[in-house]
Parts: sequence; structure tokens; C-alpha cells
Amino acid sequence: MEDLFDVISSASRYVLPAVGVLILVFCSYSLLKYKFSSPGEAGLVETKTGEVIPLTHWENAVGRSTACDVVAQDMSVSRFHGVIARRRKGWTVIDTYSKTGIFVNGRRIESKTILENGDTLSFGKIKYKFQIYV
Repeated sequence: MEDLFDVISSASRYVLPAVGVLILVFCSYSLLKYKFSSPGEAGLVETKTGEVIPLTHWENAVGRSTACDVVAQDMSVSRFHGVIARRRKGWTVIDTYSKTGIFVNGRRIESKTILENGDTLSFGKIKYKFQIYV
């Protein structure tokens, strides 16, 4: 019985690292093989001031908090009002249960909504024009 334990113990010293290396190679191959193209760089233009705010991350938080990527200084905007995210098929906007909601082209969104170039986004009383840079 002790001999069997010694054989299993010594074999596992070589087998487990080899399995780990195989998993690492498989994951790396998977990451390199399935690249997807970016839907392009984008930004928001505040309609009142004309200020251009680039969307520099894959997920951009919009809200009144200074921790957000897009800070809107208005009490009608929640601290974390919504998220504008880059996905495989384009840009989307998601409401994070804000009190006043998010409006795209004048319609309140209920779930994740795909954005098109030139859409008007309203977070509380603040309005932005969404632009994709080619």
C-alpha cells in the first residue's frame, strides 16, 4: 500500500505541472484565435456647452460621482446613473436603476440599448450627442 502511495506521489509531481501547462497553452491559444474588432472610438458631446467627452474605456460610468468616467454635475443625475459600454456589435447604454432614467432619442430605455452614431442621450436634465469616430 505504501509503494502505491509513493508511485502516485512521484507521478503527480510531473503530471500536475504538465496539465497546468496544457491548460495555459489552451487558454492562450483561445485568446489569440478569437479576436474581435472594436466598434470604433466614440465620445459624447454635451449639447449645451459643446464639450467633447471621449469614451476611453470598454465600460464608461456616467453619473454625478467623481468616481465616474463621465461626470455630470446636476442634481437630476444619480451618482451612478448608467454605463456606456463597447461590445462586439457596437456601443450600448445601460441604466443602473437611476431615479430619472436614461432617454435615447426621447424614449426612456428599459434595458440595454444599442447606440447609433448621432443618438441623443439624456441623463436627468443633461443631454449628450453620441458620436462614433471612424
